[in-house]
Amino acid sequence: MALGNALYDEKLASVYDRMYPIGHDTDQAVEFVAALTPPGGSVLELGVGTGRIAVPLAERGFAVHGVDGSEAMLAELARRDPRGAVTTQFGDFTAEGTGRTFDTVTLMLNTFFVAITKEQQLGCLELVRRQLSPGGRFVLEAFDPAPYHTMEKPDFSVRHLDERAVMLDTLTVDRSLQLMVSTHTIIDGGAPETREHVLRYAFPFEIDLLAELSGLRLVERTEDWAGNPYTASSLRHVSVYERASEASGAEAR
Repeated sequence: MALGNALYDEKLASVYDRMYPIGHDTDQAVEFVAALTPPGGSVLELGVGTGRIAVPLAERGFAVHGVDGSEAMLAELARRDPRGAVTTQFGDFTAEGTGRTFDTVTLMLNTFFVAITKEQQLGCLELVRRQLSPGGRFVLEAFDPAPYHTMEKPDFSVRHLDERAVMLDTLTVDRSLQLMVSTHTIIDGGAPETREHVLRYAFPFEIDLLAELSGLRLVERTEDWAGNPYTASSLRHVSVYERASEASGAEAR
């Protein structure tokens, strides 16, 4: 699998929702995507994970299809969605599509950066364009890498998972390749287990350029799901794209 560097195994999948306890943010994200999608319309989530966005959207009556490269994460989604409201697909979303088109396509919570080469990121966006219905919208959420791009030393932090477990994180940055290497060590009473993830970060305007090369065009950008303006001090962005017009020549690719 091309995205093997970023796969979540059973251990990480079991604590994923505790790694990112963002319930309020999740509610806003669901509202944002629902507002973009026609009633009863279709949504494709790339990197669907445990289904924190996909399942609430399906419960609202949208036809939701989720793709993920981790069988362990899809198993966690199945536990959250016992009735199978979300259609799931195991695969690499930078290299293979669904063969269908959708009203809305999403990439949440920095998932775009698991594609660790420019070619993978471009391939991902080209597949997004092919799977986006005319008039549809593509939503990409990612952190702004500016604060990390200036890091000169490794960063260490601790995440509290529950009353019996913590996660020790180490982050290093290679500015020459725009790569971030994170190691996660879980301490929960058993033997400590360490996992490594690699991300290739991209600046917002760099993503816009890759999107344009893929036949997509930026519609709007905010700093969060609440719609606050994106500024020089924003730590992340929510960017919405559409298919470029036939007149632009992008569809001729």
